[in-house]
Amino acid sequence: MFDVIAVPVDGSDYGYEAADIAIELAQKFNSKIAAVHVLEEFSFNSYASEEDSGDAILAKITKKASDVGVEVTEHLLTADPLRDMKFIIDQTRADLVVIHAHGANNNRFVSFEENEVSDTQIGSVSERLLRTSTVPVLLVK
Repeated sequence: MFDVIAVPVDGSDYGYEAADIAIELAQKFNSKIAAVHVLEEFSFNSYASEEDSGDAILAKITKKASDVGVEVTEHLLTADPLRDMKFIIDQTRADLVVIHAHGANNNRFVSFEENEVSDTQIGSVSERLLRTSTVPVLLVK
């Protein structure tokens, strides 16, 4: 049913939760995972440290998936997640995108309670992807 399931991950617990669901679906449908991590174009951290962090995030997804026999292709890209996510997903040739309703936003987003985020709110990247994607999007809450 799905050949490639894309899962954008940002290193937050929310991103890993979406990845777990994507891996479970990949097992059921004998699909591959396209794990995507976007390095933001403008960061106060060095590119090398951002790249190392992104590699570690993707490696965690790859390990989880490999442990259950799911093949993963890692995509570490420099882009604007809000502006470029639809293009990135198109390039992975995904049949399905699994993304969490919320992301870390460089780990400034810590919890619903601390940031007074309601259950009905959706992050900007997820919302834009829902509106623009040409493939199904599974929004994890």
